[in-house]
Amino acid sequence: MLKGKKIVLGITGSIAAYKAAILVRLLVKAGAEVQVVMTPSGKEFISPLTLSTLSGNAVLSEFFNERSGEWHSHVSLGLWADAMIIAPASAATIAKMATGVADNLLITTYLSMKAPVFVAPAMDLDMYAHPSTTRNIEQLKAYGNHIIEPAAGELASHLVGKGRMEEPENIVRAIEEYFTSMAEPASPLSGKKIVITAGPTYEKIDPVRFIGNYSSGKMGYALAEECALAGADVTLVSGPVSLATPHPAIHRIDVESAAEMYDAARASFTDADAAILCAAVADFTPDTRATEKIKREKGSGLTLQLKPTPDIAASLGAEKRPGQRLVGFALETHDAEAHAREKLAKKNLDFIVLNSLEDKGAGFAVDTNKVTIIDAESATSYPLKSKREVARDIVKHLSTLFVSLLLMMLLPAGVQAQELKANITLNTEKIDGTNNEVFDVLKNSLDEFINNTSWTEYEFEEHERIACNFSIVVESYAEDGTFECSLMVQSLRPIYGSSYSTPVFKYQDNEVEFKYMAYDRLEYKEDNLDNNLTAIIAFYAYLIIGLDMDTMGELGGTEFLNKAQNIASGAQSLGGTGWQSGTSTRNRFTIIDDYMNTALLPVRQMMYSYHRKGFDIMFREADKGRAEIAKSLELLQSGYQDRPLSYFPKLFTEYKQEELINIFSQGPAKERKQAVEILTEINPSLTSSWDKISTI
Repeated sequence: MLKGKKIVLGITGSIAAYKAAILVRLLVKAGAEVQVVMTPSGKEFISPLTLSTLSGNAVLSEFFNERSGEWHSHVSLGLWADAMIIAPASAATIAKMATGVADNLLITTYLSMKAPVFVAPAMDLDMYAHPSTTRNIEQLKAYGNHIIEPAAGELASHLVGKGRMEEPENIVRAIEEYFTSMAEPASPLSGKKIVITAGPTYEKIDPVRFIGNYSSGKMGYALAEECALAGADVTLVSGPVSLATPHPAIHRIDVESAAEMYDAARASFTDADAAILCAAVADFTPDTRATEKIKREKGSGLTLQLKPTPDIAASLGAEKRPGQRLVGFALETHDAEAHAREKLAKKNLDFIVLNSLEDKGAGFAVDTNKVTIIDAESATSYPLKSKREVARDIVKHLSTLFVSLLLMMLLPAGVQAQELKANITLNTEKIDGTNNEVFDVLKNSLDEFINNTSWTEYEFEEHERIACNFSIVVESYAEDGTFECSLMVQSLRPIYGSSYSTPVFKYQDNEVEFKYMAYDRLEYKEDNLDNNLTAIIAFYAYLIIGLDMDTMGELGGTEFLNKAQNIASGAQSLGGTGWQSGTSTRNRFTIIDDYMNTALLPVRQMMYSYHRKGFDIMFREADKGRAEIAKSLELLQSGYQDRPLSYFPKLFTEYKQEELINIFSQGPAKERKQAVEILTEINPSLTSSWDKISTI
């Protein structure tokens, strides 16, 4: 999957830089073209000559060549690359990336990067564990960067702990898996948020002793990898194990006790689509924990008073929302299926994975497993397999649940319609002395084209179609079929349990140019943008669908937003205005380029938080819904601050203006003040409107 890919490899000042030579060699061997960019301190650890020889390209480190005066354009590198890898990434470079300190070529290249960025930290264990490093890495994740977790082992300081840069082979594998997942059709788990618990828990008796079990965590980690490969965003809540999580889509939370795992799993499940509870959680914990090591007294024994630990599966089962999926595990020694079915029903699981210690090669501390997947209707037994293969079987079973859910949502019984329910208006008042037939035919053609095209592979019930408006004002028209128009595009989303529809997108496009002769057939082909009119309409259709799906599930519209971005990029050659990058701060290209920029990832997350977590509950619980919307504005602010020249955050405040005023004018003073501050920062031109929030 790396053949023909253009990779920028950033190397920083770390002893792990010696591994970069191996990494370059592996990337080149896989068919990639590699351009190395080094920090000045990186050159102290490995010779640029070595890397230049291996990559076949001159290594870049300074902004220009002092001898020739040649400028090394970080902007061009950002446009050239298919991916950027920073390996090793030192604590200093990670801090600069998180805060935007652009004092070397590597950081300016990172800040200009349009492609996905992968970061492989490398540092001593105390530096890696320091709160500032943890905060900076979390900030990079929030920007959309992919973190390749470091491994645990002996470090350059000869201390042992987490901080070793992941091995080059695993870094290459993570990049290959990323491109593979991008190339393959979206799986049912693509974009889903899945929580997985793994490993044992340790229940402390005193500072040096604990109650535990033999779980290695291998089954849970295999599940995390398989879910990530299927396109899911995985939160792995892990007990104490010594396993790596190389896939960038896995966010790992390390815990020790059952209580810690309970808290982390519950918090993560709140906005998740599914949870797989694979951890071997201790059922009991000491009622009291000694603060000092318990001394062995000659001739006397020790009695431990135990109490039950929190039941994670029962708690999540009780909290499970419609549409959420919950998978449990059962390790039994007798009457296995009967006990598993009892647990399935009692804990409100969708299915349960049963394994038995009676089966040779299954259970703890081995690389194989033999399971039976049990749901309410059936039980399917599998032969002994590797845990990775077992994980694929479980993920496949989970995927079928989401396919069934999607079919229930999109394919109910009844008459089917297409995705968009568009109202088309065509105003020709500015045109005099022209045969109006061409305008009537154009309106009818647009109506048929927009409303009857299959923009997605889904089908919608009539009441599920996305309401939108395309209002066209013809500014000029020539007999050769040349139109110059302005276009107002708006889409609306109904709020659950109310008659109110909230605007999801609204934009006045004043740069619409195209040619249309009466009775021309309007047809859009992805691989052939031969008509500016159909390119514009297809762009807005995919943008509307993608934005709507982003409001329904976090980053849920990626597939269709990518299509809109591809149209905007491909239409550069059509010659019509509104597509050219860099010519305007508010045109079609700018809107989608801003919205899909990794720096504006918080803005995409805001769309889900604002609508699904905020508005959809506001009509039932006003204070709770408004509080969620207030939190979502912080995401909008974060995206704006990271990319202050972007247009989408300002556009959002423009078309949500009246709605925002109405929402926050009813809230407490603290919420009002915060909303006014954020909205004024993002769009100061509407200050007089935001002031109404405080005065109404």
